[in-house]
Amino acid sequence: MTPFSKVTILAATTAFLAGPAFANSGGDFRDCLQTIKAEAVRQKVPAAVADKAFQGLTPDQKVIDLDGRQPEFSLTYAKYVGGTVSPDRIVKGQQRMAQHRTLLDALQAEYGVPPQYIMAFWGIETNYGGFMGDFRVVRSVATLACMTKRTAFFSNETVQALHILSMYHMTSDQMRGSWAGAMGNMQFMPSTFTKWAVDRDGNGKIDIWNSLPDAFASAANFLRGIGFKPGLPSSEEVMLPSGFALDQADSTVEKPVRAWTALGVKKAGGGALPASDEPSSIILPAGFRGPAFILYPNFKAVMTWNRSTLYALSVGILARQIAGGPGVMQAPPSDDEPLSRNTVIDIQNRLAKLGLYKDDSDGLLGPKTRSALRLFQQQSSLPADGHPSAETVKRLQSR
Repeated sequence: MTPFSKVTILAATTAFLAGPAFANSGGDFRDCLQTIKAEAVRQKVPAAVADKAFQGLTPDQKVIDLDGRQPEFSLTYAKYVGGTVSPDRIVKGQQRMAQHRTLLDALQAEYGVPPQYIMAFWGIETNYGGFMGDFRVVRSVATLACMTKRTAFFSNETVQALHILSMYHMTSDQMRGSWAGAMGNMQFMPSTFTKWAVDRDGNGKIDIWNSLPDAFASAANFLRGIGFKPGLPSSEEVMLPSGFALDQADSTVEKPVRAWTALGVKKAGGGALPASDEPSSIILPAGFRGPAFILYPNFKAVMTWNRSTLYALSVGILARQIAGGPGVMQAPPSDDEPLSRNTVIDIQNRLAKLGLYKDDSDGLLGPKTRSALRLFQQQSSLPADGHPSAETVKRLQSR
């Protein structure tokens, strides 16, 4: 069960970012590939491997289109979680966990990651291996490196993909994944693969496409490496006491679990929170009328896997139900509708004019936008949950 590579990826990436500038969308694709090849060779990738991978390689227009396609709507909590944590996915997760229980128990003993979390990631990422993507990974990451603004990140991913080819004699055509380069059952980026993937079945190769022992062990190794620890779950639904200060329901506000208990916070259903001094936060992903969740330290590890709060919540919700636990008890508000990107930009611009928002108007409902909304709600005598409810948006647009 050795890691794929002894190369220190962080050091390699740092050197990469400090190296020559790479071509962007205005540069020449072949010149960009040659610059990437030079860095790969510097990192001990045989030149012949890079030459073979890049031979006849052209940008993938579909990848460029997908990268540039901005979603028209931002999914609400209800739509995201409802679509991700489906009854079918729960049942399949339970079946797969029972099927692979011996392996999953062994991995839990070794890495400290409960089986239901590996199943939850597997289910959300590829629907339990049902669809792992059919894009040629080298072509995808090279296209993104040379034809978009995220040059440094995807140039490094291209180098790491070449490392995979050079060390395991896999062909570029065999290395397939998502349009953005995520691969295999658990959708690892090449750099995640080279740093965290392991050969669990002991056949001398790491195959996260066809070997579930390799895929599951690699996921467990990655989660442990990014901070997942045994004990508390990643998140849990809670009930807030009457009069709870809504400005405390924010991922930036951390208190020991015991402190939330002292404020009257309980598990959904009325049980006591764990007797723990671990730092934790409360969030209201659908506003004060929807469910509340406590975020334990493992939530940050899940967020490292994917930076979406709703994704990380879905992992915790799905894992709990795969393990036989209850679903979310508090329903989200029925009138909570998605906001178009233009509407969010308008909200940000209006908040900026009021001096409450000082970041870019990017159309994304991130923590800074929600904090600015909370300030506006406080000034307007509205429930200050930082959520863009219909009433909050209407009041803001009337200013």
